[in-house]
Amino acid sequence: MRRPFRSAALFLLTLAGAPVLAAEPAGNVVRQAADAFGLRVGTESIGLYSQSAVRGFSPKVAGNIRLEGLFFRPAGALTDRAVDSTSIRVGLGNVGQLFPAPSGVADLALRDPGQANGLHATLAIDPYLSPYLELDGDLASADGVWTLASGLGLYPDDNGQAGNDARYVTAAFIPRWRPTDRLTITGLLDMEWGRDEDVTPTLLPLDGMLPPSTRRSRFIGQRWADYAFDNRNLGLIVDAGLADGLALRGGLFHSQHKAGKDAFTLLNGLDATGQGEMFVLMFPPTQSSVWSGESQLSYGWSGQTARQTLTASLRGLSSRERSGGEVEIPLGPWRVDEVRDVPRPALLFDQPQSHDQVRQWAGGVNWRLEWAGRLDTSVGVQKARYRKQSRTGAAAPARGGSDPWLYNALVAWRFDGDITAYASYARGLEEAGSPPVTAINRNSLLPAVLTTQRELGVKLPLGPLNLTSSLFDVRRPYAGLDGNDRYGFLGQVRHRGLEASVTGQPLPGLSLVLGAVLLDPVVTGPEVREGLIGRRPVGQRRLHWQASLDYAPPGWEGGSLDLVIDHRSATTARRDNLANAPAVTVVDLGLRQELALFGQDATLRAQLLNLFNADGWDVVDDGEYSAIDRRAWRVALSTRF
Repeated sequence: MRRPFRSAALFLLTLAGAPVLAAEPAGNVVRQAADAFGLRVGTESIGLYSQSAVRGFSPKVAGNIRLEGLFFRPAGALTDRAVDSTSIRVGLGNVGQLFPAPSGVADLALRDPGQANGLHATLAIDPYLSPYLELDGDLASADGVWTLASGLGLYPDDNGQAGNDARYVTAAFIPRWRPTDRLTITGLLDMEWGRDEDVTPTLLPLDGMLPPSTRRSRFIGQRWADYAFDNRNLGLIVDAGLADGLALRGGLFHSQHKAGKDAFTLLNGLDATGQGEMFVLMFPPTQSSVWSGESQLSYGWSGQTARQTLTASLRGLSSRERSGGEVEIPLGPWRVDEVRDVPRPALLFDQPQSHDQVRQWAGGVNWRLEWAGRLDTSVGVQKARYRKQSRTGAAAPARGGSDPWLYNALVAWRFDGDITAYASYARGLEEAGSPPVTAINRNSLLPAVLTTQRELGVKLPLGPLNLTSSLFDVRRPYAGLDGNDRYGFLGQVRHRGLEASVTGQPLPGLSLVLGAVLLDPVVTGPEVREGLIGRRPVGQRRLHWQASLDYAPPGWEGGSLDLVIDHRSATTARRDNLANAPAVTVVDLGLRQELALFGQDATLRAQLLNLFNADGWDVVDDGEYSAIDRRAWRVALSTRF
């Protein structure tokens, strides 16, 4: 960790020389949310969806991440020091969006200091007594031409509920240059270093069983089977007004993830007594590097009652990945609550690694019409070129590719009474993911797949509240493990569902965000007809609802209480549909208080997570489980200087 902490020290010296006057505190995510479909601000998030789960699919895996609305493929995730917020775009959230993705889009917004100068410091204790320090600095020139948002995060002892821990350092710099009203150039440098990240064993019980309940604070893995990584993200974004109605937006990004060491631990074949076999997979150094970006040229013109916008877009991606080459280490019989240190074996990484390469281009045109405050419609078409290659050792490379046409259309009509109805269709090319470690072909390559989405929805006022609801149908090839534990395409999957969001302020001081999604996920194909796999896809549930409230009682100056109730129904856990992770409801309670600290404005944030200590399981993969987080607390003090 010498290099990360040396960089952190240099950052602190730089920050110390800056004028510090004022900075914005962390936002109240409940009050900022426009709907219940997913919003993350800083370390807090609410909503039904996230980067990893939208309508049963993952925008992150599918390649549907956008940075400031531009195509971006991260090899390593951006940190909270660079990202101000993450919004999930589905339904009416796609109005005005260029080429919406069938599986949903996660749109990341970078921090912008505006015209402020200052330092925002947060000293906190996360769950399981994990201390951390975050410093976010804002600088702006007197004329506002130059601004700089920068941040540093120190997480010296990040603890998990299973007795595991890790250390992290994050840093980010976002300079902006606005020489004229028509031109803005934004830079990005975002870094993260992780060390000594203990790998918690995944539990794989015998047929149809759930893992037995145990004390979660006992680390049953091996400290030498850990994870260390370096992430780096670089970017440049240009926003230029070329002439009246003519605008150019472009972004070029480079993302790199290096893992100096990695491990996967599995407690396999757990029986009713909690006895199984422990395995460790140790990986040699791996690396992923991605160039991605997009350019958009738009021309807009207006008439008496209508405005039209024509946009030409070019998106590109080039990635290289070195992975695999793992060594399997059997540790023998093991109990689910057994703590035992096994000496680290001498490792010889003599297995060939896989070298994968992807190149992708997509050029398209999108037309949008806004008419009389009533109609908002858009139509887009793209031509994509996709090539993927994988080579293991000295073997001949495996190649695949496609050159599809992609389409999208959306029409929204606003009726009297502020009621809006809409319909949309999208056909996109999305990544299919990679095999789990338990697959016999875990280092194999899956091609990208065509995904379609159809949707109907409505938005209407309910007094002080707003209701947004939609019916959706998303279809794509289904990837999973077959009866021989080989990962591949087994048929087609259809996620048909109903989602609803209610937001607003029904009473003075009370902000409300309610959301629910009812999903009917079904797999079809020869594997299902022959009884080799079930009709329900692994990892999916029928119902998920969440209620989030923030209340500032009259007379309570600068304070508020918040409550989140999150319910998830039973989750399909096995490909044969013979086991489910039971339904679980988790309640979080929080407090926020503005106060003065040594003459400076400050915010105290305290939360009690999983208030009633609900017990449950997350489905990691086919038949694999990990325990949900038990009851924990966190407290943070943020100060503006």
